[in-house]
Amino acid sequence: MPTQEERLIALEQAIQEFRGHIRETNENMTILLGTIGSQGQDIKRVLGILDGHTTTLDTHTTLLEGHTTTLDAHTTILEGHTTILNEHTALLNAILARLPAKEDI
Repeated sequence: MPTQEERLIALEQAIQEFRGHIRETNENMTILLGTIGSQGQDIKRVLGILDGHTTTLDTHTTLLEGHTTTLDAHTTILEGHTTILNEHTALLNAILARLPAKEDI
């Protein structure tokens, strides 16, 4: 059985080790808090960039929707012209079919 003095020495050593662990824990916590703070700033910076890109993307989306509307209108007009052209082609073919052949003239 250890003497009281040996037990006291062992307790003091344990306390010193405990203090060392506490100091190391405090140092690690300080480093961790610094890292978290730095990452928080990085996240804010990235979010700011993301907001800028989102605004630009929204602007481009609005422009694209406008272009799509214009293209749809032009497509409708072109389809109308194509219909009229097909009708004229059919009429011209009908007229040509009724004309006498060159040999008959």
